[in-house]
Amino acid sequence: MRKHLLLALLAPTLWMNAAFADPTYIEKMSGLTAVCTIDAISQQLEVNSAARKYGEGSKKWSDAFHHRLSVVRSCADDAKNKGKVLYKAEAERLPALKPELAEMYVSWLGYLDHLTDEDRDSYQRAYELSANRLKASVDAI
Repeated sequence: MRKHLLLALLAPTLWMNAAFADPTYIEKMSGLTAVCTIDAISQQLEVNSAARKYGEGSKKWSDAFHHRLSVVRSCADDAKNKGKVLYKAEAERLPALKPELAEMYVSWLGYLDHLTDEDRDSYQRAYELSANRLKASVDAI
């Protein structure tokens, strides 16, 4: 019993002293899209709920639909502003990888632009492929 209590008391102290790595550029960019994807899914659930309760095309459904577009567009615009800053900083830090960074940034922007589309999965795959190419280039350095 004492060992468990001692471990419970010491564990937070040990974790506080552990050094955590900063997230990579790819992780930061993926995090920005993840937040907007969660917003898009959440808002789509509201649209689906309004369609079930009031019927597709009803005033409440239309309000939910347009609110979803507004929320996702706002999130995407905010993410684009943050992503642009991250992109510029990373391109400055790794000028040799500028083409790979640009490719990933372009596909990332495309993915954000299509979060509300039915075909967003193809844009997500394109983004993930370019992120993997960039990761491979970084790993090769």
